[in-house]
Amino acid sequence: MNPLTIYQARLDVVSAAVLSGDFAAYIACIDLPYLLRTAEADFVLRTADEMDQVFRMVSGALARRGVTHYERVARDALFQRPDRIEGWHFTHMIADGERIAAPHAARQVLVRRGEVWLFSEAGYPLQAAEWPIPEAALFGSKAAQLPGLGSLALDA
Repeated sequence: MNPLTIYQARLDVVSAAVLSGDFAAYIACIDLPYLLRTAEADFVLRTADEMDQVFRMVSGALARRGVTHYERVARDALFQRPDRIEGWHFTHMIADGERIAAPHAARQVLVRRGEVWLFSEAGYPLQAAEWPIPEAALFGSKAAQLPGLGSLALDA
């Protein structure tokens, strides 16, 4: 399989889990420890409980805003090693056909554990320097450029 196909398939599983509030499906796609990078800070999440904080914040924020489509569309992915894929995608949040926030570019890393690909790292253009990340950071109108996102426009 090519890395873009693998990356998109894993994005789809996690996106569906977040939108439906299914933490079990979500955490089954995560490799711990998990590195979460924002435009202002790096956070290392070591336990499922710490990942649950992230999950509840994102899933709850989408539900409170009536999001009906949480789509993450892969733009590029490459094998860094046979067991590691780095990918870039755009996130779209839509409520009944209307965007609730500008699409934003993001970067994630997958690692293969046996036959399963798991997310181990993410980089998001969020203005967030503290933990837990404030919900408002997800929907801010001013997105930052993250290292490693190259020339991806944040409003595509």
